[in-house]
Amino acid sequence: MAGNEVDIDNASAPDEGWLTESDLDDLSADGEHVLAGIPPPLPLLPVPGNISQPGDELCHDCSLLRLKRDRFIVWPKDPDYGKYERPDAKLIELGNVKDLRRRKNCPFCRLVLLAMGGDRVPNIASDGSPVEAQMSWATTGTSDRNMPWNRRSEIRILQIHGRTGFGGFLDIEEMNLFPDISLLANDFPSEAPAKAQRFLPRPMQPECIDFNVVRRWLAICESNHSKVCGNRANMKQMGWTDPAGVIPDLRFVDVEDRCLVRASGNPRYAALSYVWGREPFFCMTSENLAVLKKPGAFDQEEIWSRIPATIQDAMTVAREIGIRYLWVDSLCVYQDLIDMDNMTGEEEAIMAGKMGAIRIMDYVYGAAYIVICAAGSRSAHSGITGVRPGTRESKQPIEEIAPGFRLAYRQKPQDGIESFPYYKRGWTYQERHFATRLLTFANGQVSLQCSSDISFQEDTWDDESVISSKRPPSFAGEGNDIGDGVEGPIQTYSEMQLTKQSDIYNAFAGVARQIRMQLNCDICHGLPVKYFDWLLLWQPFPFKDEPTRREEAPSWSWSGWQGGVFPRMWSWYTRDMKAIRKALKRRTWIVWYHRHGPHSTRCSLVHKHGRGPADSQRNFYGGSIRKRFPFDCSQTEPTRRILTEFEPKEYYFDVISTRPYSGYLQFWTVSAVFEIAETKTPWPEEGSPPAGKQLGIIGKSGDELGLIVVPTAWLKENAAPCKREFLLICEARDVRAAGGKDMDADDHEWRYRVMLLEPKARGEYYERVAIGSIGRGDEMDSFGEGPCWKEIILG
Repeated sequence: MAGNEVDIDNASAPDEGWLTESDLDDLSADGEHVLAGIPPPLPLLPVPGNISQPGDELCHDCSLLRLKRDRFIVWPKDPDYGKYERPDAKLIELGNVKDLRRRKNCPFCRLVLLAMGGDRVPNIASDGSPVEAQMSWATTGTSDRNMPWNRRSEIRILQIHGRTGFGGFLDIEEMNLFPDISLLANDFPSEAPAKAQRFLPRPMQPECIDFNVVRRWLAICESNHSKVCGNRANMKQMGWTDPAGVIPDLRFVDVEDRCLVRASGNPRYAALSYVWGREPFFCMTSENLAVLKKPGAFDQEEIWSRIPATIQDAMTVAREIGIRYLWVDSLCVYQDLIDMDNMTGEEEAIMAGKMGAIRIMDYVYGAAYIVICAAGSRSAHSGITGVRPGTRESKQPIEEIAPGFRLAYRQKPQDGIESFPYYKRGWTYQERHFATRLLTFANGQVSLQCSSDISFQEDTWDDESVISSKRPPSFAGEGNDIGDGVEGPIQTYSEMQLTKQSDIYNAFAGVARQIRMQLNCDICHGLPVKYFDWLLLWQPFPFKDEPTRREEAPSWSWSGWQGGVFPRMWSWYTRDMKAIRKALKRRTWIVWYHRHGPHSTRCSLVHKHGRGPADSQRNFYGGSIRKRFPFDCSQTEPTRRILTEFEPKEYYFDVISTRPYSGYLQFWTVSAVFEIAETKTPWPEEGSPPAGKQLGIIGKSGDELGLIVVPTAWLKENAAPCKREFLLICEARDVRAAGGKDMDADDHEWRYRVMLLEPKARGEYYERVAIGSIGRGDEMDSFGEGPCWKEIILG
């Protein structure tokens, strides 16, 4: 114990706030700890008195819908009763959004607009046509435990759709995700099946969040699936012992003693996930730590007045849900401003501790009892809406259609997600990724998502009957799914923004470590090496702005580009990782080496397949070597070369790799020269082409061999048509085999993926420009002397 700082393990009095999950498992429902049992159901709140406006009346079009209260219940006599949910294929036209906005006194038009997205919904779509509102009837109800995606029909809902005049759909920036409207629970018919009421939306407390609701959610989670949602699942799968044993000087905010305390063991705590914003605020430093350790420190006006509102509100949330200790980065990790070029010995120790903590933030969030997610807070100064009385952002979307007949839009935490800075920040991705319980504050209300895949929301009823005995696959390798386990996290994170570009690996370190452990392979500058060739084939994400080059990371990886990327091998081949590993043994030939440094002659294999380093009869993935090209391709080992012509770039340190080498790859493959020119050929793959300019790849015969999408910025310096060098990377498919056809059949659907190159440092090394596709054998249609086997350094 140092000074007045309390070491939690040495505190004299026992503290129920530090119970582990195993402690809770042993408590009976009537034990002394409230969270060990489930409080009685909360009463249905009355309907707010301000939902109607003077002069309200259904417009002519809405009155023709003949909406009735009983229509929103699936009655025992109905054909749908007890059967799986079924949407009605018939669409009901509601008119143009512009017209709906004019009908200010029609309560149903107002509700439809709110459900769609309110002010975010445009009158005119991007294609120039008017935006139209449509709806259709559907049913919902109890989930099937064996097939949770199926629900029994117990109530009816109105699903709202937004379409353009030309039949297109609005995107998530313009409209809420899958909005629906249903009967308010207060108007539930007394003669209807009783259990149907719990699927209807209910009124929320209008002034602020009722934390009795949140405590009840946690009680349900504790009683029904604490072993699934406890931090032990995370800790076991990640090989953690306890956070205090991993992070030196781990501290928490004690919300009861109002000070900072030092932790040890496996404490029970909440962690705050939020965005800082650009305006500076009060943080913990080596100078003020001594003051902040004293009990009552945060009650001092000169300190409390400088704590930003979001953090103040997070302390309130922790106290309200019965969690005494809160981890907040700005108060629990040193935030000293240090001159990196002139550090003292003490400053070096502070910086080492800070960077060490930053790189293992997955421990902090994964070991937390709950993560408080301030998703709707635009900065640390914004506060968490709904925590303080009078801070609900807007009234609940309920409209009175007739006396005793009210309808409500069931809001979702994701509503308006594209407008929240939180969901765009790189650091927040792994914070919520590792949370076993995520308490999200957005749109003025709160929701809870736990690892049992059960969610709770303020305006819906709590279902304590749901018990999950098995954690759904959420770690790479568990479900053998390349989409969920590898490509999904890369795609999601690549879209995020970073204040400091140098954090590109730091903010992904925990997720990368998770992938590395589950796949039992290293990660090289963001790419798991077991699937290296096919992960190199990533493309810019459709419908997004084109990625721009991040010069301090290698061009061949997604980390070298700012903007979303789409790996999507699951789309053109399969989601099955075992099948992918098998195919890579047949469809690849490059032996990838990683240069130790730009000025070094040493290289190491990116991946060892386990067949033995001296086995020259095996390729990079351990498959038999196949004869593909009509020239000598036997040379695969790197020659001893130093990059000397110009000073090569030093890339960001690869903290996510066990062998963090330079980022320059050295290897042999086929080089060919093709022309790129305008094309009218449609994109062959399902969906829209990647962001960029689509061009044709032309051979010396004049035939179009394939397509490529290149950055428009690159075209400004390399106007098409022009001849450029391409590398053959591997075999792949442009489309998935149809009709159950064998995807591995050696037919015309397997093609060569090629990489368009740009020489750097007078050709000493190259960078990736884009990935395209040509037919097998098309390499012989190369300009000049034809294709050749060539050694490449790729940076």
